[in-house]
Amino acid sequence: MRLILTVFSLMVGLMVVSAATPKSFQRIEKPQWSTIEVREGLDYDRTWNSTIDILINDFDILVISKDSGYLRTEWLYSYGGNYMAAYRVRATIRLAPDGRTIRLKTEAQVKDGEDWIIGVDSRLVSTLKTDMMGTIGRTTR
Repeated sequence: MRLILTVFSLMVGLMVVSAATPKSFQRIEKPQWSTIEVREGLDYDRTWNSTIDILINDFDILVISKDSGYLRTEWLYSYGGNYMAAYRVRATIRLAPDGRTIRLKTEAQVKDGEDWIIGVDSRLVSTLKTDMMGTIGRTTR
C-alpha cells in the first residue's frame, strides 16, 4: 500500500509540473549565450537604451551597469500574460565595450517540489532575439 501511495504521489507531482510547464520549456544543464551584432551607425548609448526599452516592456530590472554593459532582469513569474508561481524566466545582457555586439542569455525554471529545474524557454529566446534584431541588430550567430 505504501508503494502504491508513493507511486501515486510521484505521478501527481509529475502531472502538476507538466501542467505548469509551457511547451516552450527545454530542460538544459546550462543556458547558452546568443550573440547579436549591432548594426552600423548605432553608438553605445543608443544601443544600451534601446536594449533597456525592449526588456522593460516585460521585465523589471534587477542589476544594471551601463559602464560595464551588464543587465539582468528580475525573475518573471508569468507566461503569456498568466501568473505562474511554479514557472519563471529572466534575461541577462552583456553589451561589448565597443558597442558592436550584445550577448543575450535567457533562463527558465520550473518548480518541482522544493527544487527548480533549470532550462530555457525557446519562445522567450526567439521573441527577445527578434525584438533586438529588429531594433538594433544586424545578424545573429
